[in-house]
Amino acid sequence: MSTPDQPQPPSGWGDASEPPRYGQRAPEGAPQPPTSGQYGQGQYGQGQYGQGQYGQGQYGQSPYGPRPPAAPPATKPGVVPLRPLSLGEIYDGAFTAIRHNPKVMLGAATLVILVATVLGVLVAQLIVPSISSSFSTLAESDPEITELGFDNLIAQTLASSLGMSVTLLLAQPVVEGILTVSVSQSVIGRKLSLGEVWERLRGRVGRLIGWALLRTLAGAVGTFVWFFVLVLLVALVSEQSTGAAVGLGLLLGAGYVVVVVWLGVRIGLVAPALALEGQGLGSTIARAWRLTRGSFWRLFGIYLLAMIIVSAAAYIITIPLGLIAGVIGGTGGSTESFTTATVVMSVLSSVISAAITTIFVAAVVALLYIDVRMRREGLDVQLAAAAQSSDGGRPGGEPGPPPGMLA
Repeated sequence: MSTPDQPQPPSGWGDASEPPRYGQRAPEGAPQPPTSGQYGQGQYGQGQYGQGQYGQGQYGQSPYGPRPPAAPPATKPGVVPLRPLSLGEIYDGAFTAIRHNPKVMLGAATLVILVATVLGVLVAQLIVPSISSSFSTLAESDPEITELGFDNLIAQTLASSLGMSVTLLLAQPVVEGILTVSVSQSVIGRKLSLGEVWERLRGRVGRLIGWALLRTLAGAVGTFVWFFVLVLLVALVSEQSTGAAVGLGLLLGAGYVVVVVWLGVRIGLVAPALALEGQGLGSTIARAWRLTRGSFWRLFGIYLLAMIIVSAAAYIITIPLGLIAGVIGGTGGSTESFTTATVVMSVLSSVISAAITTIFVAAVVALLYIDVRMRREGLDVQLAAAAQSSDGGRPGGEPGPPPGMLA
């Protein structure tokens, strides 16, 4: 029995009165049970499963400290975000760059290809008589070939193909340079006119054409050497076993394709580097080789998918043109009309196919060049600074080149 001088235990300690049974009311003055403690805010509410255990207490800021701030979204002043790009962002950026500056990306590029193709066809007419005369010997075996005019049609087709190939070989690097400069400015949200693009590219056209010629010459020499070695080895092996000769030929053919694809990917960024950096040809080839180191499979997959896309688009567009040429030539009623319709539609198909392929692939390659430099050299920081600057570092407020891209 406690005395008045002894401290009394707190309420709820010691002997507690028996709680009321189910359905009975608690006596007056007795502590009432919490109405929202066990299944309300106490156990399953804000206490245990709310801000206490699963809220800001156990999984929130209390046990592990303050949460780190969310990463800010990447800057996107232009057609792509300024950070390493994904596959979809590269393709979407290529299409967006075409829509962003259609006068340069579509108009100027298609005009250059059209002029080069027409010039090639006109120049090819000079060699049509010599090609046609080479088919005159066919008249001895089958006079109907000459009577029907097939020798002239074959001569026109071969001459036009040869002329267009030569002129497009010279025009394509110029088009690629124009498109690359336009895409590089669209990345930071700037739209250049054709005159401004040409001003930045004018001193580098010679290097681009030189690179195209060097690439073509190297490919021709490599193909000739491979073919010579192939024929020599197959001839030697065929004396022992025909099956072994066929297997060796297939193996060498597969090896040739692998080497060509590997070299093509490793030097695929030479053209945009020449257009944007302005270094010498040898140093640019070495730089492109370093930039693509360790990224072969990614670049190869993007190149391959881009070529599949443009090839399918060109095929869908050019096939109807061939049918139209046949209809026009058939209704003309003469061999000359059929030949003319065939040549005209062949030129038109070549222009459309070259425009589709060159424009989209050049935009993809330009974005790949920028993406690789953002991954390896932090170019995104420089591009963000260039996008925020009002004059781009040039007097008079003229849009200038991004740092480290157009020297």
